[in-house]
Amino acid sequence: RIAGVEAREEAAALKGSTLYVRREQEPEGLEEGELLSWQLEGLRVVCLDRDAPPDAASLAELAGEPVGLVSGVVPALELSSAGVGHDLLEVTLFPPSPDGGDAPPERLDQLPDDADTVLVPYVEEIVPAVDTDAGLVLIDPPAGLLELVQPKRRRRVTIRGLLPAAGETHAPPES
Repeated sequence: RIAGVEAREEAAALKGSTLYVRREQEPEGLEEGELLSWQLEGLRVVCLDRDAPPDAASLAELAGEPVGLVSGVVPALELSSAGVGHDLLEVTLFPPSPDGGDAPPERLDQLPDDADTVLVPYVEEIVPAVDTDAGLVLIDPPAGLLELVQPKRRRRVTIRGLLPAAGETHAPPES
């Protein structure tokens, strides 16, 4: 229930709205396999090890090459209001190690500011498993997906605003 919403008509008026919940007020009753998008941020992304034993008992046993860390989730609704498409995981890639001996960073703030990012469709065929307790996201990317690096940006900007009503104009203030 939402505080202050008592009648069915009041609830219907909220249809299509975006509701926000503080992390400390995490909703109860999530079903098996259901996650909140913020729970994915910071998880280590690894490729499926195709040579792993078929009877592997844990996700860690299936983990192959480390890829990067989940730096964000792009909801499908931000891409299309028609309800098509899927959420995307924004994965910040680990920089190549010159000698191959350095351990990959554990946290997003340990990655270089200019690290490459890729968008991974959050679908079962590409993301077959997530284990928040182990801090792992297992991916089985199609060939070339991890080479589709996103353009660099100085900072992430999300613009949410209202357009002027039809027939109205908005001129910038004169200086």
